[in-house]
Amino acid sequence: MNKLLLIFIILSLLFSCKNNKSDYEKNLNHFKNLIKEINNYFVDPSKDSLKISNYYTEDFIFYSYPAGNKKGIKTSKNKYISELKQMKKMNISINIGHSIYLPGIDKKTYKLNGSVRVYYGATISIDTKNIDFSGYQTVDFRDGKISGIWEWADYGGVSNGLMK
Repeated sequence: MNKLLLIFIILSLLFSCKNNKSDYEKNLNHFKNLIKEINNYFVDPSKDSLKISNYYTEDFIFYSYPAGNKKGIKTSKNKYISELKQMKKMNISINIGHSIYLPGIDKKTYKLNGSVRVYYGATISIDTKNIDFSGYQTVDFRDGKISGIWEWADYGGVSNGLMK
């Protein structure tokens, strides 16, 4: 009886880990497709619309942490997408290059939860000026869509580099 109970517990753990991994893989692919859409939008001069709203939940929030804002700044979904479009109108482009993806964990239980962590390198360009920078994001999902992104990057350094 004890052996049967032990086998049941081990199988339950294996299946729960597999489900979380599969959630992570689905969410990771979703996020990678979003990055591809954003990169294509900025690279292709004929693209004048950025149709990425369906990647996010309706209540999506982008959290950023520029200097002087230790609690961060919250940006709504519509404003976030609008700011990307405004960048292109101002002849600013972004290209998210190399990325390292890792599974995320629940903040309370420390168990895999399907979220994605990403370390990335990107280039922001304005006219002929290019600034390379690195950043870190945690990306949360709900029902297969991105519900929140927390990003840490050197916005001040990027801004200073573009102004030189």
